[in-house]
Amino acid sequence: MENSFSTGNHLHQILSQLIDDELCDASASSIDAADLKSVAHHIGLPFHCDTLVDDFEDTHNGVSKCIICSTVDLRRRMNLIKSHMGSMALCRGARGESLREAGAIDSLLSIVWRLISSSTEDNIYSITLPSIQNAQSSKASYNAFDVCCERHSHLRDNNNHLDFNRVAIKELHSTAIDLASVALGSLRDLACGSALNRAAFLSWEPPASLTFNNRMVIENGVHVLVTYIQRYDGLSWEDILYLDDYTNTTRARDASGIYTARGRKEIRILTNALGAIRNSSHSTAGVCQSFYMHGLVDLLMWRLVHNASTTNGNGGSVLPDASKPWREACFRTAGSLINLAEKCHDVAIKLASNRNIIYVLLETWGGINAITVNNENSKKSLRGLPLLHLGLAAVLNVAAETPALEGGLDDIMIQVLENEKERKKAAQRREEERKLRMKKATLATNSDRSECRSIL
Repeated sequence: MENSFSTGNHLHQILSQLIDDELCDASASSIDAADLKSVAHHIGLPFHCDTLVDDFEDTHNGVSKCIICSTVDLRRRMNLIKSHMGSMALCRGARGESLREAGAIDSLLSIVWRLISSSTEDNIYSITLPSIQNAQSSKASYNAFDVCCERHSHLRDNNNHLDFNRVAIKELHSTAIDLASVALGSLRDLACGSALNRAAFLSWEPPASLTFNNRMVIENGVHVLVTYIQRYDGLSWEDILYLDDYTNTTRARDASGIYTARGRKEIRILTNALGAIRNSSHSTAGVCQSFYMHGLVDLLMWRLVHNASTTNGNGGSVLPDASKPWREACFRTAGSLINLAEKCHDVAIKLASNRNIIYVLLETWGGINAITVNNENSKKSLRGLPLLHLGLAAVLNVAAETPALEGGLDDIMIQVLENEKERKKAAQRREEERKLRMKKATLATNSDRSECRSIL
């Protein structure tokens, strides 16, 4: 392979190929693919460089702080996650339970905890996601990787050090973001359909006590997920999409509307984190209460209301259309709030005081399009009207029964509740009619049998 290069792109190709080659060489590792405990154990191990404390030696306790070795280490974990828990089919049902029992949820939470945690004085070599709020912090953290092991040192020594450092750090940053996104996606899928898996988020404890952004103490998996929402607090969806590639600044928005590669990856992290929150909060009171106590609701409300692209006829925010890359994230944000309101009354009270939020939640529910407030069409059929989610019903009932919502319920909100009452009555009538038909059928059958016996 050619060692010299004239441009950053050429070096990027060299590093990418080298990393791929090393991953292929490691594919025949000692990990037994059929042993889920072994897989989970290797995924959750401390990062390649986490035991380093020496600024002057290339290794410590036999571990290299080489930036390329660290990148390969992250990529290897990412491949393990994709292979064994990288889809809903691999994470649901009996296999999902087996993964939890093997320690997969604990390992994934450890991964995302390490990546979101800031470096400490005791361990300045820990790999973290590139900083968004503080560029100097991110730069200082990755200065520790200004070293290559003997196997990779020729790439740095034979070429311009500044070019090498820039491209290699960008590769490490990009891989760290990819790993966080993949791990959050697997946590999202594992939380779907399993109460025990959801409870595991609350029972997990971090390897060490840590404060995020000097304000959030991370004590369990729920807190870890909140930090991924806090990471983007104050940034609009488009601000995130226009983040420059690993320089921690926002790029001027050009006429072409082309988002940065990093921006798209960061949005994917946020979307997967919101999916994990939505699924883990489903019908799980303890998890919902912990989310609320850790400040998640305010973060989600800000992101949903202050980032709406348009407003509806009543002045409320509406969800973005399909052309917006953050549409799915908006739906997951709204779905998370609805789930939280179902199992945490404090959340329902908070949401009930915000008219814009209620409109967005109604739109997410999907039934508002089937409701016509016009008096001429007020007797519209209830067919096709979806079941009102218990969380949304809790919000509307709080708004109806308390002075939480200034001005009270409007016509649409009132009709949603009225239609839900009618839907329940209709469902009850259908159930009573079904039971009556079954009773008549049973009586007829018994009568026929009696008649047959009398004839015989």
